[in-house]
Amino acid sequence: MFITAIGMGLSLIFHVFIPRYLGINETADALIASLKVVLIVDTIIREGAKFSLVPLFINEGNLRNNTDFRYFTNGILNFSLCVSVVFMLLIEVFATQIARFTLSSSSTDAHALMASLLRICAPIVLFGTGSTILSALLNSQKRFKTVAIRNALPPAIATACFIFLSSDKNLVRYIAIAYTCGFVVYYGWLCTRIYQVGYGYRFSWITYDELRSLKETISYPTLGFAIRQITARILVEVILVGRIGNGAITLYNSAFKIFSAIQTLIGISIATTGLPEMAANSIKEDRQKLKQTLIRNIRSVIIIALPITFLLVLCASYITHLLFSGGKFDEQSLQTIVRILIWLSIGTVFSCLIPVLNAGLYAQKEYKLIFRNMLTMAIINFVVAYILVTVWQLNGIAITVSVTAILAVGNLVFLLRKTGVSLYTKS
Repeated sequence: MFITAIGMGLSLIFHVFIPRYLGINETADALIASLKVVLIVDTIIREGAKFSLVPLFINEGNLRNNTDFRYFTNGILNFSLCVSVVFMLLIEVFATQIARFTLSSSSTDAHALMASLLRICAPIVLFGTGSTILSALLNSQKRFKTVAIRNALPPAIATACFIFLSSDKNLVRYIAIAYTCGFVVYYGWLCTRIYQVGYGYRFSWITYDELRSLKETISYPTLGFAIRQITARILVEVILVGRIGNGAITLYNSAFKIFSAIQTLIGISIATTGLPEMAANSIKEDRQKLKQTLIRNIRSVIIIALPITFLLVLCASYITHLLFSGGKFDEQSLQTIVRILIWLSIGTVFSCLIPVLNAGLYAQKEYKLIFRNMLTMAIINFVVAYILVTVWQLNGIAITVSVTAILAVGNLVFLLRKTGVSLYTKS
């Protein structure tokens, strides 16, 4: 968790530097929108495969000898890289159309800039996908520290670029190059670690049976994440927010990254470290131990996240002024960020519980239930956001995040009960 905390801190600094150095304008909006579009592909593949592949790797590792297991994992890696090349090329080819669609209310210059940034950042899809497969393999071996560096490398390199090239007129393009390089370096780092733990690369291709097993494992989670991420990150956070006015994407992103860092640090970290144990319990069909591990993780989230929730709500103004004052934000912009952060913070505990509860379903390979939850929450998220943004604008988007998180936790508890893991009954 310490390495993850460093990564989240660097990511937050990077997103603080965007408005500080670029301003609250179309240039900053174009950079943020470009990263969201490219990272959404990486996120869909990563989140759709990361948790579902860990139980698969644990199970196959128990059934196969070392040589067969290497061919199996390398076959999945090679197949995934080929798929990611297709997505990368689609972004390269349709960059202009994507820019016009996502920044429909912006100028032609903003569209051209975003298209250029999309083409620079497109390789993130390739190296991010490869890193996802290697990360899942290392997580299945409980080598969490190696994987956690992912959160630190891209923002660290991009932040250094901000500092050393701040006066360059092409700064925004250098930032995009630096962020992409962060993913290249991270993939190289994982490759070296894979060799060191005895999983060297061997050229192999995925068999039909393995492809079918992979499809059954990741299809529902990946489709669910695709719907959820496209709805939340593109339709809501870029298109709906972008219609409010120039700089609105940057303002909302500034507050959201503070909230998102907390969710990743607490929720994702606890879910990631708890999943291998729950997956092993599920393979042994020991639901009682799985439930005990899940309840322990839920308690950890509540103990850590509840005080932070109160701290964020009470100190939102201080945190905002500490991070953003003295830059290119005026007082009105700062107060806007404060209000957004307060509304986001209300749902902090629930947002941190979502990945932990999801991990309980992943451990049992209940992928259809995971998909059902994601689809339901995506629909609710968009409908509520569409209604509230017309009334409270950016505050309405933030309120939507908290409302959706509360509903998602309730739905996940209900779905876990359907699998025989009731969190209400005593162990």
